[in-house]
Amino acid sequence: MRMRGFIAGLVIAVVARSASAQAAPTGTLIPIANRSYIGFNPLGIPFDIFTVEAESGVAQGITLGGVGSYIDVNNDRYTSFDFKFRYYPGEVVLRGFSLGASVGYLGFSTSDFPRTQTNQAVGRESLSAPTIGVIADYNWLLGSQRRFLVGTGVGAKRVLASAEERQRVNLDRAYLTARFTVGLAF
Repeated sequence: MRMRGFIAGLVIAVVARSASAQAAPTGTLIPIANRSYIGFNPLGIPFDIFTVEAESGVAQGITLGGVGSYIDVNNDRYTSFDFKFRYYPGEVVLRGFSLGASVGYLGFSTSDFPRTQTNQAVGRESLSAPTIGVIADYNWLLGSQRRFLVGTGVGAKRVLASAEERQRVNLDRAYLTARFTVGLAF
């Protein structure tokens, strides 16, 4: 049921197009051709790093969006869904540097322990918890129509679970994130 609410919120954020113009440096209003995008992480093809994200402008320099990801690295599996808020200081949505915040949900599992005498994993331990985070990103809009988006970024998320729960799966209270996406702006 929570997943349906998240998907509904994501669809509303992508469809929202209330930002109809941006201010140019001279103070005149110019229309912004592309205020929304949908993208994915192409590293999911060779590696187990799958990410899908969407973002849409809601005001001058401000966007709302969402991201869902699945990452499987060294017996650790991260499944996360996040709602993101971004502010673009250049006040043109989807273009250039942005700072933001995220709130979401993390499903984490590991098979690092318990282990048998032969060092074989005997099962998986898991943790589900809400998260909050900070993000810093940079987007490039490429092509003659500036519709092809390439985005990178870094961030950090705090896992809102008790120390005992995190220790049970050997997960720190915060972890670093990275972003690489390609997509289509519309």
